Amino acid sequence: MRFRIFTLRNALLIMTLALSVMANAATESTLFTFSETTSFWPQGGLLEDSAGNLYGTTRAGGTYGVGTIFELSPPAVSGGAWTITYLYNFVPYGTGGYVPVSDLVRDQAGAFYGTTYSGGDPVCNCGVVYKLIPSKTGGAWTEQVLHNFTGNGTDGRLPAMATLALTTKGTLYGVTTRGGTWDSGVLYQLTTTNGTTYTESVLYSFGDLADASTPNGPVLMDSSGNLYGVTSLGGTFNQGAVYKIVPPSSGHLVKESLLYSFGGSSTTGANPTGNLVFDVGGNIYGVTNAGGSANDYGVVYSLAPGNPTWTETILYTFAKASGVNPVGGLTWNHTNNNLYGTTSSLNGLTSGDGSIFKLVPPAVKGGAWTESTLFEFTYAVSGGYPTGAVLRDTKTGNLYGTAINGGVTGCDLFCGTIWQVTNP
Repeated sequence: MRFRIFTLRNALLIMTLALSVMANAATESTLFTFSETTSFWPQGGLLEDSAGNLYGTTRAGGTYGVGTIFELSPPAVSGGAWTITYLYNFVPYGTGGYVPVSDLVRDQAGAFYGTTYSGGDPVCNCGVVYKLIPSKTGGAWTEQVLHNFTGNGTDGRLPAMATLALTTKGTLYGVTTRGGTWDSGVLYQLTTTNGTTYTESVLYSFGDLADASTPNGPVLMDSSGNLYGVTSLGGTFNQGAVYKIVPPSSGHLVKESLLYSFGGSSTTGANPTGNLVFDVGGNIYGVTNAGGSANDYGVVYSLAPGNPTWTETILYTFAKASGVNPVGGLTWNHTNNNLYGTTSSLNGLTSGDGSIFKLVPPAVKGGAWTESTLFEFTYAVSGGYPTGAVLRDTKTGNLYGTAINGGVTGCDLFCGTIWQVTNP
């Protein structure tokens, strides 16, 4: 009898623990599905305000078919539908730019900044940097073009799908994928003294000899004002690099250095992409779209500071079962040091439409990181091929993001979705 009671108690305990795990398991939900009658193809990540509203861009659709800036507001009652509002419809003529490609960044006055891949200079038609200014009376928002790229031999062209870096003084830093002295992209600066007139300066042209080439991610600024980013090509092995640029100061010129060149072995990553994150020790974390020991599917890496070359450690190598080819970079949870990201394709042995993953650091320094797949996308239902960075709500811990394609089958173009993951 005692044995039976002990068994029953343990069974109840196991059931309780299982239910607790199920209650706390990561759950994905689709907040909004785009359609060709509104707007579609949300490529980048999302921005959140203090009220929980989400902001982002679509590459296509809207009034003129060439992209929008939207606001997605949470329901007043939990479980209700989210509401989308279009703040701006890009125009495919004039010098305003169209086909927005970057994530948004916001200043203290509530204005948004970003880049477009097309429009602007009528000869080059290769993108602009814009500012979207809210109406003081609640009316329509106003677009202001801060710079038209010209690709004239020194200027850049075709801005990267990357967030601009914005300082408290209103200075903007960004990168283009092409243009510059060697047509391999530039890092540029936009300065202002009044918030209205901006002056562009090309700080650095990529692509000379074994230099980094073709920037492919946001510019990250440290507390000293130094700038970091990735290029998908160039470096010692022409498989991409992580760079550091020290902006000009009084009496000093711009200084660029390659912290790490990818492709030096069969296990290292190749073609880095997306955003970088720092930890408190100054280590850098990021993803590559290719490379690694599992069929060239990409890796999560960390770089430890060195002089002059930093040291790479592979934290995780992607495989078909968990999704492959990450694009959007990483998002940091500073509470427990977990890393979050997405893969852009495959989440099974033969097919798949991308995934959301979590990496948990080892309990003992130097141990293995643990990967778990939080969600696997199904193209025709939840969306597919996420390419933007993951947004983490610091209050709730929820994750938000976009999938550039997919959604309900009623959308002939499979127009994309906005998703949420709770209890990640």
